[in-house]
Amino acid sequence: MNLPRATYAVILTGALLWCAAILFAPLLAASSSPLAEYVYRFFQPICHQRPERSFFLFGQKLAVCVRCSSMYFAFLIGGCLLPLTRKLGTMRTPSRTILILTLLPIVFEVAAEWAGLYASTVWTRAITGGMFGYVVSLILFPTAIEGVQQLVQRKSPTLLSTINKQ
Repeated sequence: MNLPRATYAVILTGALLWCAAILFAPLLAASSSPLAEYVYRFFQPICHQRPERSFFLFGQKLAVCVRCSSMYFAFLIGGCLLPLTRKLGTMRTPSRTILILTLLPIVFEVAAEWAGLYASTVWTRAITGGMFGYVVSLILFPTAIEGVQQLVQRKSPTLLSTINKQ
């Protein structure tokens, strides 16, 4: 079994299902399916879902706002592009400073809007969210792959070796 590929596939599949659920909500709502309410309710604890801050599909808002959807879809795109640019088992994790640098525009935008100094737009939210989501993928995939490799390679003590040490 190729552990890096398996780890990558599990994370990518999760991201794909997550993004699919975001897109299925408006599809279900447009077809008047009662399931739409459950999908929107699932995402409600993690996103404000305000219509004026959301993309629309089929005349219905996505399950999450522009910034959240941009983060999630950029994460998925980053994950899809990762094996094209790096070998999965030997990826280096970018500096976490890059993560902080991509988080700063979001923090500035939220703080400036809260203080009444700046009114962010749908597109600034999409860009800042997308930058952050993409960088998160560059950090999370290699970190998870390395972590799983370390867990599997670490030998758990057997009962006999535990008794012998006492």
